[in-house]
Formats: sequence, structure tokens, C-alpha cells
Amino acid sequence: MPTVNKVIRPWMKGTQKPKSRWANEEHGGVPNQFYRNAPWRRLRKLQLEKQPLCQHCLEKKKLTPANTVDHIKPIRLGGEPLDENNLMSLCKSCHARKSAKERSQ
Repeated sequence: MPTVNKVIRPWMKGTQKPKSRWANEEHGGVPNQFYRNAPWRRLRKLQLEKQPLCQHCLEKKKLTPANTVDHIKPIRLGGEPLDENNLMSLCKSCHARKSAKERSQ
């Protein structure tokens, strides 16, 4: 079967950045490896068991299952990475909204 070569236009060169080992590197993020390690995965699981609903949605009186654990005070701003008091359960859309707001600050 013939293969199709990917065409790279002159204006496309250099637009794709290589994948980084750091999450949000340009914003002082933490290594991606942190989110893959066993202590974080255990703490994340415990947080979702303790608070299975999105905390932002609950404030709006909506019941939405949480699927993301977020740091209340971001690690890059001095938040403790493995402190259970620095964590909250969020749904995907609330987490995206919160992260976008934090990036713009």
C-alpha cells in the first residue's frame, strides 16, 4: 500500500513545538512525571472518593461528577503538591475554566 508523505508548507515550519517534560512549562509548571507517580495517584483517588462531585458546580447548586483533582493554590505559586487540604474535585469544564483564569493572571 502506498504511503502519503506529509506536506509541510513554508509557513508551517517551526510552528510545532516539541513535547515538553514539563506541564505548563512557560508558566512555571511542574514536571509531568509528578502526575504519574504513585503518591499523587493515591491522593487523587482518595480526593475523588471523598468529594465525588464538582465543587464549583455544587456552589451553583448543580450535581456534576468530578473527574479532575485540582490544586487550590497552584504549585507554581507555592501550593503544596501533596497536601490534601490544597485539593478540590472539579469537572473537566470547571477545571479548564479555572486553569485558563490562572494562566491569564
